[in-house]
Amino acid sequence: MNKLISKKNITYITFSLTIFSFFLGFYYDENSAGAGGYIGDISWILKNIEIFKNNSLQDAILSDDLFGNRTPLIYVVNDLLNPFFYEYEKYRTTVFLFSLSGPIFIYFCLKNRYPNLNKELIFLLSSIILLSPYYRTSAFWALNENYGLVTSLISLLFLNLYFENIKITKKRNLFLFITILLSSLSVYFDLKLLIVTMICFFYLINSEIKIKIKSYIFLMYLILGIPYLFLILEWNGIVPPKTQEANINTATNFSRLGDLHIYHLGYVSTIIGFYLFPFLFLKEKNFFEIISDFLRNKRNIFILFIPLLYISYVFLNIEFKSYTVDDYWIGLGVVNKISNIIFIDIYKKEIFTYLMFFLSWIVICLYIDNLTDVFILSFFFIISLFLWPLMQEYFDPIILILSLMIFKTKMKFDFYNVFFLFFYFAIFLSIANIYYSNLN
Repeated sequence: MNKLISKKNITYITFSLTIFSFFLGFYYDENSAGAGGYIGDISWILKNIEIFKNNSLQDAILSDDLFGNRTPLIYVVNDLLNPFFYEYEKYRTTVFLFSLSGPIFIYFCLKNRYPNLNKELIFLLSSIILLSPYYRTSAFWALNENYGLVTSLISLLFLNLYFENIKITKKRNLFLFITILLSSLSVYFDLKLLIVTMICFFYLINSEIKIKIKSYIFLMYLILGIPYLFLILEWNGIVPPKTQEANINTATNFSRLGDLHIYHLGYVSTIIGFYLFPFLFLKEKNFFEIISDFLRNKRNIFILFIPLLYISYVFLNIEFKSYTVDDYWIGLGVVNKISNIIFIDIYKKEIFTYLMFFLSWIVICLYIDNLTDVFILSFFFIISLFLWPLMQEYFDPIILILSLMIFKTKMKFDFYNVFFLFFYFAIFLSIANIYYSNLN
């Protein structure tokens, strides 16, 4: 009994310290993702805010000076609802407080998905998002990422509530509407969150509900997508023209759809593998059983040839130095950062990078148990072909969220493996803070 009480107390203390660190990070202007600070991404966000401050809503939305990789919905919502939108320090506080809602919605999602898991561990799992350097930096500096993440969390929660209350007409209809609305708005807040929209849509369409309801779902998603289609036609691309001009290497314009960054596939595997690795120790089977089962299946031996073929192609066709040093000054994720710290010699960096491509692919293969997760992860590999620069923030913390709340891989949560997961990301946050503090 005392042992159980001790574990319970440790869990609550750790949870409290996580919340405290979030407030402390805000107070001390933490910049753990590199995009924070008064000269970081907020510099162009403030210019966008000025556009909305000095123009009518319609003129601001269609302004040629608008910049960013998202639609103007963030600015529209704040212009209409946030009285502190035009006072930056106060606006920072509102975004910080709004970001505190993320763990709350994760808690309810996890409680819904794992009804037999004790609430102390759910508390701790839900707070892990507050260890994300990217979630924290966005919260502390009023950047744009957390709007879409919170909206996505709410839509996933109501998706579960819809299926739970599918026989109760009033609740069912309300939950369905909220799911469709917020999963659609997620794309407006952040393009990469199209994956959340797709998940909600396909879960609803593939469920055993009446064709009449499915028609309603399809029509609602279509209607809610019309404003974005209008913007795409207006911009001749998926982001504002000024963004298209500033980043000629990203396929944000229709004319660039053929410009694919093949070498990104390897780096995406390292980023995804980084987030999935600790979950290998939370699977129902132990780590050695997972490896043994994988190797016993002869088809998996063929799967291991895929990264070898890819590495061979990249090695023979793309000069490593040109895209990791000459063309890139930021991005490519944690493995690129580690290789730059450990190695000076470019050839050693290259060998290390290709080795991590291969090992990360193995991690992903060991984690995946079903085809649904394959399709979801494929989305991130596909979009990486069109992005430049490739940033780890495009995958953090959305991969973590999907791992906890959507992926079908069966997990076994107990005190020890939850703490392993927690400290894995706590160490990552600490290293990120050290890394970016040394750069400043």
